Order: sequence, then structure tokens, then C-alpha cells
Amino acid sequence: MSWMSQLYKTYERNIGKRQQDDVPLTPVAHMNAKAQVEITLSGDGEFLSAAVVDKEDSTTLIPVTEASAGRAGGKVAPHPLCDTLSYIAGDFFEYCDDEKLKKGVKEKFKAFVNNLRTWAESEDSHPKVKAIYHYLSKEKTISDLMKAGLIELTAEGKFENKKISGQPYEKVIVRFRVFDGIQEEDCTWKDFSLIESYTKYYLKGQQGKKDICYYTGEERTISTNHPKGVVASDYGAKLVSTNDDRGYTFRGRFQDARQSYALSFEASQKIHSALTWLVKRQGEYVGTQDSRIFVCWNPDGKKPPDPLAELGLFDDEEEDDYTEISYRKQLRKTFWGYQKQFEETDSIIVMGLEAATTGRLSVTYYHEQAAADFLERIFYWGRTCNWQYLKFNEKKQPYYAVETPIFRRIVECAFGRENGNFIEASDKVLKEHTQRLLKCMLENQPVPYDIVHALAIRASTPMAYTRGNRERVLSTACALISKYYYEKNKQGQGEKEEMKLDLENHDRSYLFGRLLAVCEKVERITYDRGESREPNAIRLQSAFVNHPMQSWKVLDGLLIPYFQKLRPGSREYYKGLIADIVTSFQDEDAMALNQELKETYLLGYYLQRAELNKKKEEKEEEQENE
Repeated sequence: MSWMSQLYKTYERNIGKRQQDDVPLTPVAHMNAKAQVEITLSGDGEFLSAAVVDKEDSTTLIPVTEASAGRAGGKVAPHPLCDTLSYIAGDFFEYCDDEKLKKGVKEKFKAFVNNLRTWAESEDSHPKVKAIYHYLSKEKTISDLMKAGLIELTAEGKFENKKISGQPYEKVIVRFRVFDGIQEEDCTWKDFSLIESYTKYYLKGQQGKKDICYYTGEERTISTNHPKGVVASDYGAKLVSTNDDRGYTFRGRFQDARQSYALSFEASQKIHSALTWLVKRQGEYVGTQDSRIFVCWNPDGKKPPDPLAELGLFDDEEEDDYTEISYRKQLRKTFWGYQKQFEETDSIIVMGLEAATTGRLSVTYYHEQAAADFLERIFYWGRTCNWQYLKFNEKKQPYYAVETPIFRRIVECAFGRENGNFIEASDKVLKEHTQRLLKCMLENQPVPYDIVHALAIRASTPMAYTRGNRERVLSTACALISKYYYEKNKQGQGEKEEMKLDLENHDRSYLFGRLLAVCEKVERITYDRGESREPNAIRLQSAFVNHPMQSWKVLDGLLIPYFQKLRPGSREYYKGLIADIVTSFQDEDAMALNQELKETYLLGYYLQRAELNKKKEEKEEEQENE
């Protein structure tokens, strides 16, 4: 139970810290709920006012029981203090026109007020609890809310079919403020003394079955109804559940749930509270509708880099050196900054969660390692998986900067389809391949070849994309191809080769890629200003990959009219460059030359193109300085 152990440690080491954060860590027997109405009482339990809660301030910490935290299916299980109007309003039934609902709310209020009375009269009571009990026992909550203008009735004296902050009246959650003249904090959900009093009261009064807790190893009250709502988007999904007694869960291995595991209420609360807190604070969702969430954390609360986010190395606005050398320098600097906050014994955990069904939350991925190893592997990924990307500054001037593509971009470029100005992949494809790439990064495994090959195929069909997306796909493909072949050929030893044209590389695919770049350049430089048609090299690229020698002969013939448009000096330069590349081919027969190219042709294409563009820029700069 490694993930449970780490979550328990996380709770113990962070409870009480940063409790004023927007997303505090919830104490035992408490959970966060969205309140729609706020009632203010005096210290004697007299009604003062009521108001609708602002949505931005609606998150409210409320006491819960084991049953109420996981209630579902209409089961009566009241929260101890703050709950829906159908539970706390003793006069709710008077305004219902549905007999079934009327009967249900009577039962709910009776259960709620009896529980509240028991707490208010216990030795662990609190002045605010007594005030709230005194008020609610008068059974005039709905009447007061009508006077405050929050609830409307029909001419027959029944509830209007209206909502408060999107919730029908029976589902509106109410929270309380109590001005008791003693406590500085009037909000019940922020009063630490009230929170502590309820935790003590609840743990003392647990009546459940006692057994050996599989986590603590001690005899404790065992939880049978574990919290839900770990992931907000899949609120009803539970991570631990044993309510299926028809053989599906246990598959014949056990007769009942107690034979498979036993987790104490306190341990379950702490584990679920820590995970819910982490998901809300730093969870990364992959996918929009059918999503999977990943959480990366350190049990002591130290902040590690997010492996799914951009590295963000060029945050300095004055940074103007976007070369590979500068990128590596910035990469080292960034991870050195992270490294200084961690001790040798610190660990970092990455966990993937997904709702398998509406009621089941599964752990799809779990990886735990020393912080030093975690940082080293992310640094290695960034150092070996990067390429030049086309960017635009504030003046919309283009420039190239080296960066590491995030997993989302890799998956979208490999398996997505262009939709307008964006490339999109389905949620299922996105989350599965993102997890594969995450596993490669953290466990130091080779990049899956199918992803590399898919990227190469997409980059070889440039006519399927707009110009911007075409460049994005090409750069992403080059980043993964260079990493894949670096690890394959060098076994990950030494520094990766610099991102520049290799004139000594006589690989057939690399050379054909260079030829393709020269063909494209020769045609483009003859275009008039503003001409946007695509060169023959781009239009024939997909055919060129599959039958390079045959396609090259076609392209070579198509270059003749464009050579005639060039100045003699330029014509001789490009013809000489083509001749140098052609003579670099090894002694291979025509059949071998015409075989399908490897993915590395894209490296030759990109780097030759970049070299030609660089020479053009240098020439223009020399002319400006003359």
C-alpha cells in the first residue's frame, strides 16, 4: 500500500500548514462543499440575516460522518452541522406539493436535529453548535429565508420552481455565521476550535466494528463507507469501495470485503483528505470530457517541477540567446534551483487517477522515487528531447527558440487531426499516450517507436496542415526522432549531438532529406514577394518518403525552370550543393536507394533548410552593413 502510506505521511506533515490557502487540507471527519446560502445568527441562536453566497467564495469546510461523506442514492445520512435545506429546515415539508418529498424531508430533519442535539449536549460541544441547534429546533428556517427574499412561493403557498445559484431549493447547502461575542472568528467553517471539537466528538463516539487496520497495524474502528469526491469532475467515484456483494468486485477470491482489506476510519479520512487536497491544488487533467488526472507531489510539501507542464526556461524577457547551448545552460540552472530545496532522503510521487465508472476511481499509474533521481530524469528528458520551434515576439516577428515539447503536444502532433488553427486528439488517445510518455520519462525508458514513427508520418504530409501547424509538427517530430536515435545508437552515453547540419553523415535517409530541403529552397527563392503557393518538394514529400529515388528524378526535372530564373552565382552554388550531396551516397544499387526512408530524413531536411536560411540571413546582414 505504498500510495496509501505516502498520502498518510502527506497528511500528517501538512495538516495545520498553509490553512489559509485557497485550498486547505481538510481535517479528519470534514470535507469541502459548495454552499449556496449563508445564515447569520446571534450567540443566542436568534436569526439575524441570510444571503446568497458568492460562487467564488462558496467552498465551505463542513463536518461529516462516515455515512454522510459517502451518501448516495437518496439514503438518509445527515451532515452534523451544515447541510441542504431538506435536512436542516424543520418547516420545509409545509411548502412541498409532493407527498413523497414531504415524507422524505421530515425523516431527514428528524435525523439531522437528533444528531445535532447529541453533539450540542456532549462534553465536546461548542457555543456556535449550541446556537445553531437552538435556532434550527424552532423549525422556521424556510420562513426566515422567505422574509430575507431568498425563497419564493406560488399563490397556493408552495415552493416556486426556482433555484438558488443553480440548485433547487431542496439541494441548497446552508452554512452558518454565529456572532457569539467570544470567538474572534464568526464563520463556523473557519473556526479551528469548532473543527477540533467536532473531530474529538466524532472519534470518541464511533460505534463501528473494530479490527486490525491494514495500514496502521493497530486495532481501530474500521471504515466501511469511504469518502467520495476525490476528483471533482467525477464526484461520485470512490477510490476504495466494497458495496458490490454480487461477485463482481471479489471475483470469487473472498467471501466478503473484510477478508480482502480493513482500513480504519481515521486512516481512510487522512488518506482521502490528502489526495483530494493534492488533486485540487496541483492536479493536471489530461483530456476534457473523458479525462485522467495526474498528481506530482512531495510528502513534506516541497514543490517539485510538474512533469506534464512546460519547463518555462526562458521567462527572462531580456533573454535573446535561443540556441541549444543556452537551452542546456538554462535547463541546468532551473533544475539546480529545484535540487537545492530537497534533501537526500526526500521522495517524489507521481500518481494517475481515472474514474473507471461513475462510482469507481482507479489508480492508473503510480511511481515513487528519490527526489534526486526524479529531477535527474526530467533533466535528462529535457536535455535529449528538444528542438527549434518557430516563435513570434510581441512585434509578431518570427524567431526560433529551442524547447522541449510537452506530452500533450507530442500526442496531438502524432495522433491528432487539424481543426482550424489547432491540432486535436481524442481524450482516450491523449491520456493513454501521455501516460506512456510519462512512464518513459520517469522510469528512464526509450521513447516508444510507434510514437516516433507516427510523428514522422505526420511530418511527411505537410499539405495536411496550415503553415504554423506544419512547422510545429515538424519540430516535434525532429525532437523525438533525435532523442530516439541518440539513445538507440549511443545508448544514452555522452552529450547529444548539437542541432546543426552534419556534412559527414552519409546515411541514405539523411542525405535524401538534405536534397529535399535544397529543392524546396531553390524553388522558393524564385517566388515573387507575397507568393504563397507550395513548392513541388512540399507537395511531393509524402511520395518522396516512400520512393525517394523515383521522386528525386521527378523533382530534379522540375527544378530546371527555376534554375533558369536564378542568378548565375546562385545557380552554380545550388547545383554544386546538390552534386556534393549526391556524391556522398554510398555505393548502393538503385533498388536500395529507392527504398522507404527512415525517420532521420527529417533531421537532414530540417537542418539543411535551417542552414540555407541562415546563410541567406547572414548575406542580407552583410549587405545592410556595407
